[in-house]
Amino acid sequence: MKLAAIDIGSNAIRLQISRVLWDEEEQPLFKKLESIRFPLRLGKDVFRTGEISFRSETRFIDLMTAFRTLIDIYDVDDAFGCATSAMRDADNGERILNRAYDKSGLHIELISGDEEAALLDRAVHNMVGTGHFMNIDVGGGSSEVNFTKDGMSYARKSFKLGSVRNMQKRDKAETWEDFEDWIAENQKGKVEKVIGTGGNIGSLHKLAGVPVGEDMSLGQIRDVYDDLLQRSMIYRVQQMGLREDRADVITFGAEIYMKAMEQVKCDCMAVPNVGLKDGIIEMLYERNM
Repeated sequence: MKLAAIDIGSNAIRLQISRVLWDEEEQPLFKKLESIRFPLRLGKDVFRTGEISFRSETRFIDLMTAFRTLIDIYDVDDAFGCATSAMRDADNGERILNRAYDKSGLHIELISGDEEAALLDRAVHNMVGTGHFMNIDVGGGSSEVNFTKDGMSYARKSFKLGSVRNMQKRDKAETWEDFEDWIAENQKGKVEKVIGTGGNIGSLHKLAGVPVGEDMSLGQIRDVYDDLLQRSMIYRVQQMGLREDRADVITFGAEIYMKAMEQVKCDCMAVPNVGLKDGIIEMLYERNM
């Protein structure tokens, strides 16, 4: 079985095609056949003007057509695409998605923040055992927070805080207050570990020099953050190895992660290499089985 996930984010657009295999205990394994990240920053238009520009619309439709070609070439059995914060906020978002469907035949569903958080929960549930955890996923336009206890999600919410949105100074003081208040009201006991997902935390983890698979501390995140603030964009790209569309937003993403860890008073963060597209693959598997 082959499955395809499309994640239309605010900072980039991703396609993942996976083949389902089974281990000796007949548990599913998802082998990536194709993984593409295209740096089309829809949030740049939306958070400034309230809609997606015609140029970005044209590039988006061309990208969906290319994704459809790849999905057909791989002979995918089932596919699901979803659009998140930028498309949710764009006045012309639904019209663009309809036009993309007419041109490419790909149906992209406009999902709510709560639906996004639920898909992210699928991506991390396999690594959450007995215990009390908080997952914080920082995207370009929104951040999703999910509390789990003994493998079950008991509270989750999406906030209009994101690396691109905050860089463009479109984050609001009342949203930060709601973020802090909601976490304080919904945290049931001591959080043993924070699980950080999203491209920014993956880059912060790498810049901190933490070995793959090992947890990082709040202090390590803050050290990288402080170092980045001293560096120019050119230095971040040429000397630190960051992509251009990561180099300018990474400090704004770091601020959200640090605030979440401070709020739950937890110094330990796990950084698994999973995201929304992995949650979509899990959802497609369950739907087809």
